[in-house]
Amino acid sequence: MAQSVVVLNTNEAEWEPVLRGRVHSIRRKRLPLDSGIPGVTLELSLSLVPDGYYTPRHHHNFDQIRYTIEGVQSTGHGDLAPGECGYFPEGAFYGPQKQEGDALALVLQFQGASGEHFLSNEEMNATYNRLIGEGAVFENGVYKGKTADGRPKNQDSYEAIWEAHEGRPLTFPRPRYRTPVMMIADAFAWVPDRARPGVDTKHLGTFTELRTGIEFLRLNPGAAIEAGPQGDLELRYLLDGSVRYDGREWPAGTYFCLPPDASVGRLSSDTGATFFVITLPMVRELAARQAASLAAAV
Repeated sequence: MAQSVVVLNTNEAEWEPVLRGRVHSIRRKRLPLDSGIPGVTLELSLSLVPDGYYTPRHHHNFDQIRYTIEGVQSTGHGDLAPGECGYFPEGAFYGPQKQEGDALALVLQFQGASGEHFLSNEEMNATYNRLIGEGAVFENGVYKGKTADGRPKNQDSYEAIWEAHEGRPLTFPRPRYRTPVMMIADAFAWVPDRARPGVDTKHLGTFTELRTGIEFLRLNPGAAIEAGPQGDLELRYLLDGSVRYDGREWPAGTYFCLPPDASVGRLSSDTGATFFVITLPMVRELAARQAASLAAAV
């Protein structure tokens, strides 16, 4: 059964702290996002990265996309100014991050093409608290614990939490990209959408064999996107202007989640509006693989 469209005015959402053992913890507003596939986790948040936030040089076994809304994000691999976007592929190193001044950003973390499990927020927090209860210390992004024979053990905090949850060593996938990809959006041109009059797109890139896409979507004043079925999972964040959807006017800061095969209503704008957009064909692809595997088993 297809999921329904989710619309959330993030201006009305509450902030929550992030427990990860980093210096000067991030606060965030988690945005509703469900892959609909057992074991496949996607997490999107509006994150406030505080002055003084620090992480050592590290890499992940998952993919990450960051878009800066306000301030400048430190990445240790070219800072991201307002309007700039970074794709941090699984396996690729970045950091250290040394945040100067606050930064507001959209952050998506999700399973990469290698298929390694990305821990949900609930899994992360439960494991973090369990390790703390067992006497572990997290300091400056480093887990300080002990090996089975009692020797000191220093490890990246995420790696330690992941291994404790999964019960096995974390093996990083071979990077598909040598470094993170930093996109300077102002250098890209708007292109009229031939299928949707009054709509322009600015495509920044498509990544890995699962075809993760990053772009901007612009409705000119008076333009509309007509109702119809949704294709791949699409995440939209309204950067400026306002739009009308489902009989209501929505302001800048509104988040739209359009799941695969959802029935999407008409979207229009009298004033004009600009969205930051991420598309995730991986969800349909992984669902198809799962269905094929079940059929083969039967």
